Amino acid sequence: MTALPGLFFEWDGSLTWANQAGGWQIDATVFDDGTQVQYVDLHGRAATKEGCDLMNQRLNDLFDAWGDPAELRLMRLPDRRWQDLQQFAKESLSSD
Repeated sequence: MTALPGLFFEWDGSLTWANQAGGWQIDATVFDDGTQVQYVDLHGRAATKEGCDLMNQRLNDLFDAWGDPAELRLMRLPDRRWQDLQQFAKESLSSD
């Protein structure tokens, strides 16, 4: 993850990745059991549709650092629906 420019990762498992000029920010906490990631509490915000596009691209970059993004499943809260990263990005772009 150190290869991702602008990503600030703390040893407690929290991270922030932002580009204010680009209009997006991602905050997360990674929870693990000492051997593998169990889940990630993820929050993102974008000021514009372009910022939302960039944020979704950065999410792909971030999860690509952990493995194949196509294998990821995200739970959208508060409605507790499982989604893949592509469906998550599609819905986040259409919710303007």
